[in-house]
Amino acid sequence: MGSLTDFQKRKVMAVFTTLYDTNKDGVIEKCDFEEAAQKICSLHHWKQGGDRYKSAEKTLASIWDGLRKFADKDQDQKITKEEWLVMWEDCLKNISSGKGFPDWQKHYMEFMFLANDTSGDGFIDKEEYVTIYKVFGMPEENSSAAFDQLAKGTEGKISWEEFESLWTEYFTSDNPSARGNFLFGQIPV
Repeated sequence: MGSLTDFQKRKVMAVFTTLYDTNKDGVIEKCDFEEAAQKICSLHHWKQGGDRYKSAEKTLASIWDGLRKFADKDQDQKITKEEWLVMWEDCLKNISSGKGFPDWQKHYMEFMFLANDTSGDGFIDKEEYVTIYKVFGMPEENSSAAFDQLAKGTEGKISWEEFESLWTEYFTSDNPSARGNFLFGQIPV
């Protein structure tokens, strides 16, 4: 696999702006992960200083460290859009050669499943999905429509195995009709 296609670039940039650059300053920094932890902990009603809150903070700090080591080529503690795109080109090369996602990405995938599964039943339903993306600033109608696409062929709930498959499809597929393209909401045209 060579360079990212235009479609793949739009998808990874959508994730950059929706989930990673939480303060919308055009770069990803540690403070974005701290803000994400606060949003998710607030959504789950995990008390600041409590075990779950501390665990979420520790997990996201670890994910930040992994991402930074993988993507922050100039070591300025910031990941620019250009560094992000280069990092995803490298990731896709590794995936196509059988190496899979880097560890930080696997941990983020696991964390996002748990963040989405607010009921703790091992599935993500529409209400949970819409709620988490609302916290990250996505309009409810967009996330609701996206979930409808994601849930096609299911009983309206997404299991861990399905989530993992959709995650992989989101980042690797160049097929605009793939269900995984809706994992993080509507794809920009």
